[in-house]
This record gives sequence, C-alpha cells and structure tokens, in this order.
Amino acid sequence: AYLVLKDLDPDALGCQFDIRHATTDGGLMWPTNFRLIKPYIRSIIFKDFKWAVVNGKWRLVNTPMGQGMVDFKKYFRMLKDEGISYAASLHCEYDELGGANKGKRELTIPESEVLAAIRQDVETVKSIWADA
Repeated sequence: AYLVLKDLDPDALGCQFDIRHATTDGGLMWPTNFRLIKPYIRSIIFKDFKWAVVNGKWRLVNTPMGQGMVDFKKYFRMLKDEGISYAASLHCEYDELGGANKGKRELTIPESEVLAAIRQDVETVKSIWADA
C-alpha cells in the first residue's frame, strides 16, 4: 500500500488499515507497514485469524476476536502510545456465526447465538483495549 500511496497527498486520499490482513500478509512486519502508511489511515478494522490444516492443506481460518494470532495488545498499545484515534469497524467473519458471516439471511444457528458471539467480540475488544 505504501508504494501506491507514498506520492499522493494524504489530505486528499485515505485508506483503511486491516490488522488481520497486515498480519497475514506481512507477518511480524505489520508495525512497520502501519507506520509507513500512517499519514493515510482514516479507519481501522478489527478481526482475527489463525493458520490451520484443513483437508491436509494450510489455510487461513477466521476466528472470534482474541482467539487467533493477531497481536491486538501490541497493536492497541501502539495506537495508544502514538495518540491515534481512528474510526473502527469490527468484522465478524468466522464460520461459527451460522452463515451471518457470509451475509446469509437464513442462519444455521439461532439469531440469539449470533448476537451473543458478536457481543463477546465487542467485550473482547474492550478488554484488550483496557489491558493495552
């Protein structure tokens, strides 16, 4: 993203930073990548993942917040240390949501379970933020 943005005016164009994609694509380099595009960031996304063997192949598997590999404590600490405040969006894309994660209107689990899972994600974000 930096190579695309570096010659553009950050007051004229912004981007969204997705910590999950930054971690899957850049591994432990996400803090450097974040700092490179920081002047352009206007919003951030919260979602989590892990690597798992699925049908004999390594695959990225979306997880509920705090159950994956994203180092949210480090990320939130960095945001706090730098005094950064962005619009944030929680993305619930893991399979345990009965199809809601894919926008399905007919769910395979009760709606109350979907809402409870999302509430848990929100509480997890709040808890990690408080600890960071």
